[in-house]
Amino acid sequence: MPGRPSLSLAVRLSGTTAMVVAAALLAVFGLTAQIARQHLATALDERLRASVDSFRAGPAGRVSVPEQLPAEATRWLSAQAFASDEVVAVHPVGGDVVSSTGGLDLGDLPHPDELLNADRTRWWDLSTRAGPVRALTVPLLLGGHRIGTLVAAVSRAPVDATLRALLSAIAWASAVGLVFATLLAFAAVRRTLGPLLRMSRQVDEIQSSGDLARRVGPAGPRDEVGRLAEGFNRLLARLDDAFRSQRRFVSDAAHELRTPLTVARGQIELAPDDPDALAAAVVELDRMGRIVEELLLLARLDEGLPLRREPVEVELVVEEALLRGLRLPGAAGAGAGAPSGDAAPGPDAGAPSGAAAPGGPRAWVDAEPGLLALADPDRLLQVVSNLVVNAVQHAGAQARLTITTRRTGAEVVIEVADTGPGIPAAHLPHLFDRFYRGTNRGGGAGLGLAIADSLTQAMSGRIAVRSTVGEGTAFMVHLPAPD
Repeated sequence: MPGRPSLSLAVRLSGTTAMVVAAALLAVFGLTAQIARQHLATALDERLRASVDSFRAGPAGRVSVPEQLPAEATRWLSAQAFASDEVVAVHPVGGDVVSSTGGLDLGDLPHPDELLNADRTRWWDLSTRAGPVRALTVPLLLGGHRIGTLVAAVSRAPVDATLRALLSAIAWASAVGLVFATLLAFAAVRRTLGPLLRMSRQVDEIQSSGDLARRVGPAGPRDEVGRLAEGFNRLLARLDDAFRSQRRFVSDAAHELRTPLTVARGQIELAPDDPDALAAAVVELDRMGRIVEELLLLARLDEGLPLRREPVEVELVVEEALLRGLRLPGAAGAGAGAPSGDAAPGPDAGAPSGAAAPGGPRAWVDAEPGLLALADPDRLLQVVSNLVVNAVQHAGAQARLTITTRRTGAEVVIEVADTGPGIPAAHLPHLFDRFYRGTNRGGGAGLGLAIADSLTQAMSGRIAVRSTVGEGTAFMVHLPAPD
């Protein structure tokens, strides 16, 4: 079932920006409305309070007997100019109401008797046919006794109209601002996403052409988009290297398997006339079988072959590896050829045990007794044996091969060193590549060092190499030591 078409990233980001701006404008609108309403209400109350204070400071202060209150109130009210939306009235106790004229009608207010006879200061919010009214009642006292009540009231309709006009103007301005902000955000987002759109087109072109050597992203600042382009280019480079390695691997594997097959076929064809031909064919078939086994081992290691990790006595492993390497100098898994399998000078001191391969270098083991490493014993033996075979094949008969062990901090180091011709610096980065044999195309298939490196990594270790042309090469296997 086809999915719904999705909006573009620019539209979604612009919409998100519009929602954020709208939320901010709503918050500002609400806050402004609250502040304006409070300010106008305070101004209205101050207006009523000013009228009350004026009366209390004037006529109310001149009254010495209750009977003077009506006359004083009349004179004061007639002298004031009240607005058309307000009214001030005085109700002497037991007397008639004296009220301002030309403004609100006191009779239009709800509960006028309650207002005129209020015996305490109180604010009132009243509703009339003409609109809401704000009122203030204050008792008039003489000698601690109430002699009357002062009522001041003003219509809130003008204030509400002012507030509505203000909020309407703010709402229209906010709407215009929101539209402008949305359009501006859309333009800014489109400009910002321009490099991403170009990268997307470049990725599509790379996918359609299959050219992994191309790169994406325009030159620019190292911002988020720039770092994304750099990361994608690194990924393309790794993919390109992986595909190149795969093609080279397939080509080398086909070549390595084709050679023994061709030889075996020729020997089998000669078998009726040459009794030794069949034996030679078996040797080539064995060689092909070893290559296949090594390829299968590398494939299993690539998939995460689980290895044991247990304390292993390193001295026993290296002595066995030396004997195996000297006994089988041409065994499968020998190293990467002349430049990749040479070794560097070992220690000057002799070792407790020594041996020599026929036509090969003299070898010693200088191992620290009782030294333990966390490893798979069988695979560690295979790693060291591969390094020994590599050195035996390429160091030369006059070289000296030394295997030493030591503990360095939390690691155990096994060093296989020889005084052979050394490895040119240009070959060092490729020593552990599969089928890499440098300038020497004889010997093994070029898988020994690759297997040794993969096995060591599977045991949570690593292999390092140092070499000087004319002096020799040393391979150092670093493994974790038991706690």
